Amino acid sequence: MAGAPGAGKSFVAESMALPAQLGYKEINSDIEFTRYMKQAGLTDDNGAVILNPKQEYERNVVRTVAKRHTKAKQGHAMVGRLGLLIDGTGANSSKVLTQKQTLEALGYETAMIYVKLGLEGSIESDKQRGAVGGRSIGPELVTAKYNELERSLKPLKKSFGKMFFEIDNSVREKTPMLIRKVENVIKNWSKKLPKNKAAKTWLRNN
Repeated sequence: MAGAPGAGKSFVAESMALPAQLGYKEINSDIEFTRYMKQAGLTDDNGAVILNPKQEYERNVVRTVAKRHTKAKQGHAMVGRLGLLIDGTGANSSKVLTQKQTLEALGYETAMIYVKLGLEGSIESDKQRGAVGGRSIGPELVTAKYNELERSLKPLKKSFGKMFFEIDNSVREKTPMLIRKVENVIKNWSKKLPKNKAAKTWLRNN
């Protein structure tokens, strides 16, 4: 998954129900981060993460633990070659493409779903998410991630090619129809065995 904070990646992923229906393992450090922040008492009464500058050290510790646990969860899934739903912004194209290369060397086939939403919409969505107890990162960080993602889109599109899918979430009434189109392609693709040499070797030996 790729998209600016607040673009609606989680909504799209949940709508496709890939973990529930096809057994994909959801890899999202934000989920772990929010859970550990709540356990550490670093959220408000609504469960929203408190971005208090005086608690930056505590937040960084929690973020490090969340990333470590997320990495371990992904590693365990990769041992069994389980399907992965990696939820991130995609803002760092080099990181994404390195991860793509690593997975494909193990026999995985990869695709990217980019959830598109303008900057103002992303900022407003992030604000609303925080108001109901979700993780809000504020307009400045949303803007920074949005701009990074804009620069990353070209190499991502080039690398994923025909397996790069875009869902425009700017008109919410049309989003479900766009999701269904991509969902049908992804589900049909997911049900087919990978055809590359690494995958066939692993299947023979396991």
